Amino acid sequence: MDTKEIIFIADDFGLSQEVNRAILRAHREGVLNGASLMMGQTATDEAVRMARETPTLQVGWHLHLCHSRPVTVETWPWGDSPDRAGWAIGITRVGRRLMRDEVREQWNAFAETGLPARFVNSHHHLHVHPGIYKVMRGVLPAGFDGWLRMGRVRWFSPEQGNRFMSAVSGWLHRRRAKRVAFRLSDTLWGVDRLYRMQAAEVAREIQRLPTGLHEFMFHPRTTDNDADVQCLIELRKILGR
Repeated sequence: MDTKEIIFIADDFGLSQEVNRAILRAHREGVLNGASLMMGQTATDEAVRMARETPTLQVGWHLHLCHSRPVTVETWPWGDSPDRAGWAIGITRVGRRLMRDEVREQWNAFAETGLPARFVNSHHHLHVHPGIYKVMRGVLPAGFDGWLRMGRVRWFSPEQGNRFMSAVSGWLHRRRAKRVAFRLSDTLWGVDRLYRMQAAEVAREIQRLPTGLHEFMFHPRTTDNDADVQCLIELRKILGR
């Protein structure tokens, strides 16, 4: 890729009505490009309707396997913990079977909305798990022309960042980029600024980035006094979009 593409994505579309409205405000008044849609949540139907009424908002599939409401069972046997989910899926047949069922049903539910999947990612980044990644890839159609969140994790404060996570995410990106036909993001920003993204920091890093697909991740939670929403609105002024 010989151009620099910057994309701003909000996760958890469909989680609640307040989250939906915060995401829509960040898109209409700010620079938010897209939203990651969760299937089977309390406000998923509303999110789908909003997406259909707002064609400028790119929508992607946000697989969820913990800290959410499942679509095939009442509750997650591992609760809200992504760590317990990863271990259970990795070492137990029951966990793997539930994961496979959920990935397939959630993708089918997304496909039934008729919305194009512009990108794919997951709640708590569980799709980087080898077993989950394999099943997720298997359900995506052969003609999938979106991109997958698989970029190297980057830090706004490198001295406070997790070097191991950065190294592993970079290795996964290089390894998996050789084996898939669709695009992978090159970097992912926001892990160290969950719910508190800052416009000046984002603008600074954008200027430094090389060519490639670079994703900045947001988690809007409310329409008023929300740091991520305000960041996206301020970025429109700074970047002149």
